[in-house]
Amino acid sequence: MIMKILHGLLIAQCMISAAVFGQQPWASPKSRRLLQQTLADCLAPSGARLVYPTDSDYESARGHVYNHRYLYNPAVFVFSTTTAHVQSAVQCAVQLNLGIAPRSGGHSYEDYSLGGRDGIIVVDLEGLNAVTLDSGSGIASVGGGTRLGPLKLALWEQGQVTIPSGTCPSVGVGGHSLGGGWGFVARKWGLMADSLVAAELVTANGTLVTASASQNSDLLFALKGAGANSFGIVTTFFFTTYAVSDAVTYFNYDYGGNSSADDQALTLRAFQAWGAGATKDVSASLFQAPSGGNFFWGVFLGRKADLKGALQTFFDGAPVPSYGTTTELEVDYIRSVVINAGFAESDPISVLSLQDFTYESRFFKSKSIFVKGAGWPEAGIQAYVSALRQGPSFGQQSGAYMIMDLFGGGDSVINSVPSASTGFVHRDSLYSIQMFTYWDGPQDDTADISWIQGIWNTVRPYSSAEAYQNYIDSDMPVSAYYASNLDALKAVKRRWDPSNIFNFPKSIPLN
Repeated sequence: MIMKILHGLLIAQCMISAAVFGQQPWASPKSRRLLQQTLADCLAPSGARLVYPTDSDYESARGHVYNHRYLYNPAVFVFSTTTAHVQSAVQCAVQLNLGIAPRSGGHSYEDYSLGGRDGIIVVDLEGLNAVTLDSGSGIASVGGGTRLGPLKLALWEQGQVTIPSGTCPSVGVGGHSLGGGWGFVARKWGLMADSLVAAELVTANGTLVTASASQNSDLLFALKGAGANSFGIVTTFFFTTYAVSDAVTYFNYDYGGNSSADDQALTLRAFQAWGAGATKDVSASLFQAPSGGNFFWGVFLGRKADLKGALQTFFDGAPVPSYGTTTELEVDYIRSVVINAGFAESDPISVLSLQDFTYESRFFKSKSIFVKGAGWPEAGIQAYVSALRQGPSFGQQSGAYMIMDLFGGGDSVINSVPSASTGFVHRDSLYSIQMFTYWDGPQDDTADISWIQGIWNTVRPYSSAEAYQNYIDSDMPVSAYYASNLDALKAVKRRWDPSNIFNFPKSIPLN
């Protein structure tokens, strides 16, 4: 039962004076009405479906806002089904000096899918969702509004191939890949961004350009890990794919929902010790919660008979899961995707198409941090476990958890990529930590936010100064996400978006 709850949580994206609209377009009802009319004049000729705040379907258009701490009010939603729709929206944003943001899946942790403020143009890309595999080259063409579940299903059905990416089926390819994109085959084949070989995007002057190794290679560099709404709006991605026709083994070792502090510390030690030398055929995570939640799960690109050998170092140090459950399933790759997406093992793979899917949303705060070297020393482990167990209790409506995702260690392909070769700079980490706390409503957030900031402060002396951009956090400086690559990314920004058309609170700055 607890696994079903936890997986559910893991499943827990016209000219007018700038003086009128460029500074405070949302300042008064009169200016909002004027803005709406002006937007209609500019956008309507494109033929895209437009939804304004005065329309009865505005709330449904705002739709799946992942974090209900923020319910920003866009001036208009542009539902794009063609590249021309996107170009028109960008051109109008420039002409009206308005903010603009693309929305692929709408899962931004700080709701930057809605631009991070009121009164902007939101370009919804869900209508751009075609997935086509070229069987000769193995390159997949993927629409900018495609979600991970339908993507993996389409690639399986077209050729039993995949692109390394995350587990949540409703996450959009756009934000996920442009921020890195870790998943349960990433240590074998790299991040989703590493599979990106080309992209077509609408840039700040409204033109469609191609970014590849041979055309606008500086743009491709930036898109591979730092491209979420800082340089343009990607309408089509081109990814290398990998054959996954052989059986894989899904595993989960659950130590129960009320593990002791000692057992949580023991499991984390085992995770670090094993991870440091783990084969790249395994990608895995460790889940821990304040109330004692404690389980280790992942995917092994191999047969069940060889799993224990691949995990032996972990077993040597971990508790014995006698009071929990052990799951080891040798399955088709697509079945492991279904399970990791939170669906039942027996569900048809068609559930990944997300028909009649309920999109999760809640009030939450998340932070992240990368841990380098061999991991935390004993002092760090003890400090972390002590702080963890002071967090809110786990439940359906409120609680907290930590997820440690193994990035490096052993022969991980993620860390074989030079830091300066892509926008994703975090190439020397052992694992990342996603820190997550959630609650019933905005009136309940004070204690939760204080706790999550406190545990981040506790582990910071034992960790790096870096954080994962896909777990975007309004409290973190941009340098935490891009580190030594930030200056190079600023140079790309100055070339392709000198007027800073594509911006949000944590976008790549000009200087």
